[in-house]
Amino acid sequence: MTKTYLLIIPGVIIFIIGMAYLFANYRLKTVVDLRVDELIASGDYQEITYDSVGIQFNGEIALENLYVIDSNSNEYILENIRISEFDYFNEVPHHLHLSAQGLRFPAAAPAFGDGPDNLLNHYIATMMDQNLLPMSMNYRYDFDPADNDRMDIDADISLPDAFFLGMEAQINNVPMAGLSENISDNANEPYGVSVILQNADIPAASISLRDDGMVANISSLQGSALGISGDEYRQQLLEQLQAAALFVPPQMQSLAQDLLSNFAEFMTGEKTLRVSITPQYNGNIQQLQLEIMAAFYTGDIGRIAELLQLDIETVE
Repeated sequence: MTKTYLLIIPGVIIFIIGMAYLFANYRLKTVVDLRVDELIASGDYQEITYDSVGIQFNGEIALENLYVIDSNSNEYILENIRISEFDYFNEVPHHLHLSAQGLRFPAAAPAFGDGPDNLLNHYIATMMDQNLLPMSMNYRYDFDPADNDRMDIDADISLPDAFFLGMEAQINNVPMAGLSENISDNANEPYGVSVILQNADIPAASISLRDDGMVANISSLQGSALGISGDEYRQQLLEQLQAAALFVPPQMQSLAQDLLSNFAEFMTGEKTLRVSITPQYNGNIQQLQLEIMAAFYTGDIGRIAELLQLDIETVE
């Protein structure tokens, strides 16, 4: 009798786990399909489909080949999407890490600027493997409602042998549950969302661009088009920017020269250009908005930079 129970109990446990796993995957697909319908109904997308979505045994959510046609009829496929560190125990997840690899264009890569002869279009064409752009994207956040509804955000986009673009921010006093409900209830009326965000604080934020080969490649492409070397093109570009800076209003000269100096250093290649803010008033949007608008109307750009405590630097 005991041996029989020893055989039955593990089988029952495995059966329950298997059924729970199947139910979780069914619920996940239902939620994803509902969200897809909402996005299409918003008018921002014409079509969204995917090959598969499911929860893996390590707890990660895997979504394969997300096919999108946006409102401008651009077609693209995100080949591999993973959601890890997902908080399953709270209605509003307190932490999440989303990553995506591989951006494929079934028809053709979207054109930028004035058409196929645009420099950016030429550069993207050199990075494409057939119709695949080997781009990686990451988005991570940690949310703590007990600490003034604090959210720490870390996001990045990278392209091998080209660049790494990263963004970090701390945001306080944004109740995620209320914000989520307001967005879903007022998709076409963003006023309610803006009211909630008025009370938010952004004590710190930064964006950084690391050159992993992009500067040299773009300079070479543009220089070749002009019949000069990449180094000569970079020198011409900096001279043109320096000349343009002379026409910047006096109250913006300091900021313009700081930006130009850092950009010139960044253009030497394999550097990281970083722009960060640690605003006054602990980054309270409502207080900052009033003073920034007043400074803008009087043309006091220096005051805006002072309010934001703007810092620009270039590092190795």
